[in-house]
Amino acid sequence: MKSRTPAIPVQILILTALLLSTLIARLDFAHGQAQSLVDQAKKEGEVVLYTTMNVSDFAVFGPAIKEKYPFLNVRHVYLSSSRQVARVIQEHRAGRIQGDVLGNSMETMDYYKSQGVLARYESPEAKFLLKGFVDPDGYWACITTDPLITGFNTREYSRSSAPRNYDDYLNPKFKGQMAINSGTPYGLIGIVSLRGEEQGIAYMKRLGQQNLRPVEGFNHLTNLLVAGEFPIAIFMQVSKMDGMKRKGAPVDWLASPPTLATTSTVGLVQNPLHPAAARLLIDFYLSPEGQQALTRTGKIPLRKGVKSQSEEIDLLLKSEKLHVIRPVGDTSRYFRLYSEFLGVR
Repeated sequence: MKSRTPAIPVQILILTALLLSTLIARLDFAHGQAQSLVDQAKKEGEVVLYTTMNVSDFAVFGPAIKEKYPFLNVRHVYLSSSRQVARVIQEHRAGRIQGDVLGNSMETMDYYKSQGVLARYESPEAKFLLKGFVDPDGYWACITTDPLITGFNTREYSRSSAPRNYDDYLNPKFKGQMAINSGTPYGLIGIVSLRGEEQGIAYMKRLGQQNLRPVEGFNHLTNLLVAGEFPIAIFMQVSKMDGMKRKGAPVDWLASPPTLATTSTVGLVQNPLHPAAARLLIDFYLSPEGQQALTRTGKIPLRKGVKSQSEEIDLLLKSEKLHVIRPVGDTSRYFRLYSEFLGVR
């Protein structure tokens, strides 16, 4: 006898058909929304971007936008973080911010959020980012990250002898051996957000007794480490270290779990002059094309499936052992404390 294939119940067939029709309707709706946004952006023609991204990096990023959206003119306004804040707040108080999209650090974005500068915009691309890099209230999304690691000169230290975690920084044998960026308190804010106010500040006070060498800026810190001016750089941007390592410089790096991570972030201003184009630009930042363009500038992307220029960095991101540095309390106070710990006036 021939075996008979069991009949599929009619109810299951109906339910499957309903689910498929619902899914198709949702996809059609999403496609329609995206097309509507593009059509509106075409009418607006331009978008104004206030960002800390420098001109040379935008020379790579800008053409990628133009390739996908030839009709869109992005007016790139480069401003340092502090200058951008001053300009944005001044324009906000005057009644209209002239920029449509703001790009800055997460702590600056949270400040803008608290001042009523930003509007909510939950980009459909945001769901593809790594966990923890989107504002839960929908006011900003991170576009790149830069974990803070221990960099060391391989002529002085090996991977087995270099400090492997934050508590190792307090070991007396490393006293006078370590340098740190004096221009930003990322290390202090990160440790406070990781361990709490009391323990974090107590830790930094002890670290300040290690005769740290303060150096202004991550680029300068990197160059001096490569030149052998000091053997160790702590709370160092991994992008700088890994880039020099891949070029053959005598440096390497180690990550301390959980690894503190800084971010670059974008957000939409309230009542933008070019609302559709502004949303389209934010979508592009988070899209595969936008993330790949940022990678070509040496940045570390946050979209799942988009690789950085380094396999080691990609493995660090996949480990999910990052602790995203979030602002805690009065950041100006931490700048003052940080300078005191380092003996910088």
